[in-house]
Amino acid sequence: MIVSAALTQLTPKAIGWLTDDILNVNGVSFDKIIPFLVLILVVNVVNELIKIIRRVMVEDVATRTEKKARGMVIQSLLMAPLSYFRKNMTGNIHGRLNRCLDGTIKLEKLLFMDFAPAVFNSLAAVVTFFTTLPVTLALPMLLVVPIGISIVMKQISSQKGIRVQLLESKSEIDGTIVELINGIEVIRICDSVDFEICRFDDKSEFLRKKEMNHHKAMAFYDCLKFINQAVFTVLIIGISTYLATQHIITVGSVLTAYLCFNQLIKPLEELHRIFDEVAECTVLAEDFFDMVEIPHDFSYHVDQPQCSQNDSHLIIKISNLNFYYPEDKKHLILDHFNLNIEKGMYLGIAGPSGCGKSSLIKSICKLEQSAGHISLDDIEIEYLTRKEISEILALVPQNPFLIAGTIYENIVYGVDRDVTREEVEEAARKAYILDYINSLPERFDFMVSEGGNNLSGGQRQRIAIARIFLRKPKILILDEATSALDNTSEKHIQMEIEKLQKENNTTIIAIAHRLTTLKNCDRIIVLNNGIIEQDGQFDELVEKEGIFSDMYYGRLK
Repeated sequence: MIVSAALTQLTPKAIGWLTDDILNVNGVSFDKIIPFLVLILVVNVVNELIKIIRRVMVEDVATRTEKKARGMVIQSLLMAPLSYFRKNMTGNIHGRLNRCLDGTIKLEKLLFMDFAPAVFNSLAAVVTFFTTLPVTLALPMLLVVPIGISIVMKQISSQKGIRVQLLESKSEIDGTIVELINGIEVIRICDSVDFEICRFDDKSEFLRKKEMNHHKAMAFYDCLKFINQAVFTVLIIGISTYLATQHIITVGSVLTAYLCFNQLIKPLEELHRIFDEVAECTVLAEDFFDMVEIPHDFSYHVDQPQCSQNDSHLIIKISNLNFYYPEDKKHLILDHFNLNIEKGMYLGIAGPSGCGKSSLIKSICKLEQSAGHISLDDIEIEYLTRKEISEILALVPQNPFLIAGTIYENIVYGVDRDVTREEVEEAARKAYILDYINSLPERFDFMVSEGGNNLSGGQRQRIAIARIFLRKPKILILDEATSALDNTSEKHIQMEIEKLQKENNTTIIAIAHRLTTLKNCDRIIVLNNGIIEQDGQFDELVEKEGIFSDMYYGRLK
């Protein structure tokens, strides 16, 4: 940048020399001019090469920074508390992520491709200015810089709040768009397209008015900048010309002064734009660091050493467990809950909606923080890392997570070991989906779309179930895992799961609204209002008066 700034000033100096030393001499040969022309050409070519090298270097650093920054934000989001995602819309997070990354990288580029070179060019122009003109003239002309910068700073301070509001409004619109796309089927069923268009149009109009206020203010400050530069440009031409007529400076110095002043004005114009964009990018960069510094979920904080409970016959021990969501601490979902689960047991959990089934599972999986004591495989859960929990426990939810990849990649997802093709095929067979996979042209290389949208609900569940036959966990939790399956598929898979239980002494916890799914359970607990209201086996609970029989016979309101 220093070399480039120095080379930039050689062109106006060369033109000044050309004017004074050659063009003022009568009868000069054109051959005398050629070296000056060659000098100007060489200087500009070399300077451009330097700029290209600098640009490549900056772009290389910027792409590396973007890669690292994106990874930092993704890691931060993946380790964020679940409450963060309940408070922020998915589209809002996505839009905010993209904007803050773009702003952060743009800030880096602005500093090293625009701002720093502009500063060096301005300094070089000032040096040339003072060596060309008398100090009494050069010094007042430099007033263009502080006046211009003061206008820019006023512009930045007045528009900073508006920029933040615009960014937040755009994030809200991103959230609304994702919300509408996710609810497209319901919108069509309700024929609420016109309503949603009006609702979206109101938000867009609110954003448009804010943007127009911003653009009007920007136009006003741009006008002030232009007037400042125009006034000083006329002054430098007029005063330097007057000095030349008085033989205080040469005619060449007039040209050099004008060109150098343009060299000073050009970076100043850039500084206006740069400062303006830096102000916006700084807001985005601050947002980037806010996202990077989202506190990690409690489950990633394991400071104390492992502590064995020495209850070898119990795989899960829960005592005095209280659970509530951070957003509503007054609503106690699990109230002094106690439960012991023996190794190899097949436990069923039933109960009406909102009774605490999902909250219990989230507590066992260390997905949500609870008060009380939970131990897995003789170790207090607070001492277990996420890695250790994943080695003990596997969860198959009602709506399984599928990645946009091949069926093979989805089946081996989360398996922390090398698996053979034969193992994957056997897992698919046990999950009752091998025949469907073999019917596809690409078989296991068939591409699953985002969220598994090109598969049925039952196919998605069976792919998720296939994973457990590869993992063979000590604890398997099935949360409505077969709700989308037909009776034949469910019976086949149920048999394979029971085989897995016997062969590996796997402890199974099954939540089901379709109570017949729990028929082969060793024990069933029935939850209501955060406590165990009934406890027993399937047949006795069906015959016994209570919530279970009411649910079984359809009497529960």
